[in-house]
Amino acid sequence: MSQFHGSFVLVLHSHLPWVMYHESLQEEWLFEATAETYIPLLDMIHKLAEEDISAKITFTMSPVLAEQLKLSHFKERFAKYCEEKIESSRQDKKNFEKHNAHMAYLATRWEAFYMNTLDRFTNRYRKDIIGAFRELQDAGHIEMMTCGATHAYFPAACEDTSIQAQVRTAVETHTENFGRPPRGLWLPECGYRPACRWAPPVGAKHGEIPYPRKGVEEFLGEAGVRYFVVDNHQLMKAFPHDLNKDPFFAYVAKGAQAPGGPVSVFARDIPLSLQIWRHEIGYPGDGSYLDFHKKHSDGRLRYWKITHTKADMGNKDLYHPDDAYKQKLPEHAGHFKFLIAGSLKTHFEQTGQSSMVMTAFDTELFGHWWFEGPDFLYHLLKWINSDPEIKTETCSEYLDRMPAVSEVFLPESSWGAGYDSSTWINEEVAWALDREYDTEREMQILAREFFNTQDPELMKILKQCARELMLLMSSDWKFMIKNWSARDHAERRVMYHYNDFKRLARMAREYGRGAYVDPGEWTFLGDSMARDRLFENIDFKWFAWPSTPAVS
Repeated sequence: MSQFHGSFVLVLHSHLPWVMYHESLQEEWLFEATAETYIPLLDMIHKLAEEDISAKITFTMSPVLAEQLKLSHFKERFAKYCEEKIESSRQDKKNFEKHNAHMAYLATRWEAFYMNTLDRFTNRYRKDIIGAFRELQDAGHIEMMTCGATHAYFPAACEDTSIQAQVRTAVETHTENFGRPPRGLWLPECGYRPACRWAPPVGAKHGEIPYPRKGVEEFLGEAGVRYFVVDNHQLMKAFPHDLNKDPFFAYVAKGAQAPGGPVSVFARDIPLSLQIWRHEIGYPGDGSYLDFHKKHSDGRLRYWKITHTKADMGNKDLYHPDDAYKQKLPEHAGHFKFLIAGSLKTHFEQTGQSSMVMTAFDTELFGHWWFEGPDFLYHLLKWINSDPEIKTETCSEYLDRMPAVSEVFLPESSWGAGYDSSTWINEEVAWALDREYDTEREMQILAREFFNTQDPELMKILKQCARELMLLMSSDWKFMIKNWSARDHAERRVMYHYNDFKRLARMAREYGRGAYVDPGEWTFLGDSMARDRLFENIDFKWFAWPSTPAVS
């Protein structure tokens, strides 16, 4: 009889910032992710289920992403997007047939891809991506965990009430969308901060007297969350330093304050993750796979392979699907399964315990960035299922089998560059943080002043204030500014949400204190509610006071 060596825990973090109703180019980010990642992954999990294999993937879906996938605007625009891609592929085929038979063939594949995508979206999933994930969850094939409501970087927030609102809104929205409260919460950017005395490290408020802050694990415990994920580098920096911190086990996250319940922490395995995550050495960088960057000018469809990671765009060779799907994918999936099995076996032989190895990635890597990625996961999970010595488990299944025992005190850290906060807290984004901090504090003042209001119109204004603050807090804007990725869009969005908040806050004070409010302001409120229409049941009171104060 074979000896069970342990489990493979795969976490896929799904997130896109709020792009609906803003700029059409950014709306396409969501359409691309849906067509190339979310629907292919749903299909892949169903295909495994039809073969009596349960994928057991733990999916994060950020609440801000889920709110967009539910919109009728998204559903209508996504269908139109697929139709436009179908028409582009047909036009490309017509043009290519005159001079390049292989490119015409690839155009035919794109036509079939988007026709099938539109059919599955409309018929199989009934235009309900959230419902499709919920059905797989309810069937036991996946676990759904949540994330900070708008993917705010928690260590950068200046008020505990802002983190509290991010966590509580996330848990309540997730419960509404998926029918059950989440056991896990993905810390945006794996950003963790312990209980400490803290002051803004950059910007105009730098130099303030440090004040007490709660640890992230306390917000999670109070909201009923029982686990989160960090990078192994974060775990290795944790106290006590003389504890043998083994990423094959989960740990209890402890701080200066006891959380509302034990909160466990998983650490992402670095060597395994790099096999996929690092483009220069990982599987997705293989020259046979479809190139992400080079697109045909007319319909922006892709016809070239990576060729070489250092190859200039003009030196890319045409893509040959059979090379990727029939040769490289089986080879790479088999190699990754071999590494997983070997890692678990070695650990079992050293410790005598059948533990786990965990990898975590942005979901959009599989399909959007790495077009063949969903098929890679299909082969990988199928082959793991055929090996009696290992298996796949969700995070909760692992914790039920092997509860965390050892306690660690994590430092402020992230999975970003340097494993610190420098990507989201730096001089380049100081001006954005200044506006965020100003807004956080004003929201707290408003929530306290009007905490007991029963006026439905005032509550509308305060809820929209809360939405604009949450959108302003998104980590995406700071990341884009720091890394010069769609930086102009990110800078516009910071000012957009900041200015909208300030105008709404002024309106709330005037109306709440009985002053006259110009009709144009009510029109502005309606426009804001139509454009930034997430979190229908948001509770502005979460911004008033923390459930428990930080210990001085």
